[in-house]
Amino acid sequence: MDLFNHSLGNYHLLIKSCQIHLFVILLILSIADYYDLRFGIIPNKLSLILFIYALAFNLILSICFRNPLIIIFSIALTALITVISFILWHIGFWGGGDFKLFIGLSLALSFLDLNILNLNYFTSMNMTIFSQSILYPKAISILLNGILIALAFILLFIIYRVIRDRKFKYYSKLSVLDFSLAFSKLSTKTVAIESLSEGMVLKDYYFKNRIAYDRINDLSSKVNSNINLDAFKEDDIYHLSSLNSMGLTKEDIKLINGLYKMDLIANPNFEIRVEIPFMPFITLGYICFLIFGDFIFIISSLLI
Repeated sequence: MDLFNHSLGNYHLLIKSCQIHLFVILLILSIADYYDLRFGIIPNKLSLILFIYALAFNLILSICFRNPLIIIFSIALTALITVISFILWHIGFWGGGDFKLFIGLSLALSFLDLNILNLNYFTSMNMTIFSQSILYPKAISILLNGILIALAFILLFIIYRVIRDRKFKYYSKLSVLDFSLAFSKLSTKTVAIESLSEGMVLKDYYFKNRIAYDRINDLSSKVNSNINLDAFKEDDIYHLSSLNSMGLTKEDIKLINGLYKMDLIANPNFEIRVEIPFMPFITLGYICFLIFGDFIFIISSLLI
């Protein structure tokens, strides 16, 4: 009986440690939110800290339960989510900082998916998520929660703009186009030519001068060129934008200023793509995950 009580006490201590672990994750996510909102970047050191901490946590679990499958499973699951996260980063869904931190987050939460191996060590934790039949990793649940919250934010922005501009008749039905316009407004800003800087991603700049078009293409086609601009003809007008998410280089800014001084391009204002901070939505998705569980499961349950 004493041995049983001792084992039971250790088990409850482990459950308490896991609850503290979930709070530590929230703390790290909150720090990431601050950097994302304040500076528009998530430090690599913070992602590394979360990854190392998560790896150590899973290793400790393996030792406590004397089951090496726990650490092996956590690494394998994180590798899978890393591939998915990389694809999302490659298509421009989120930034590199979000991608790196999410890898650490998936590793930190992999212990919640041990039921896949029929290792139900933590089902006694008072969490809604354990009563939901979800076929994908819990980290994906948080990502989906975050996406739904972001969509709700965009919807609220549309409603606010309708009320502010008093365009009730025009917006009698909220369409996909309305979401697109709202997202475009949220994700772009106008910058004067003298305020252009390296890393800014140029979006949708139009001009009519063929000489400027030829000049851009000539420079960008040269070997070892550091021009990161894409110029092409669209009907009777020319279109200029950044070639990729690396944004403007020093040579790009020098070229644009030169073309403007020679009156080859006329508009001194440029539309710049703004990275919408996504990490706060991930954090909100995480909080809602801990309280309510998976939103997709809840919605599908209501519809069935």
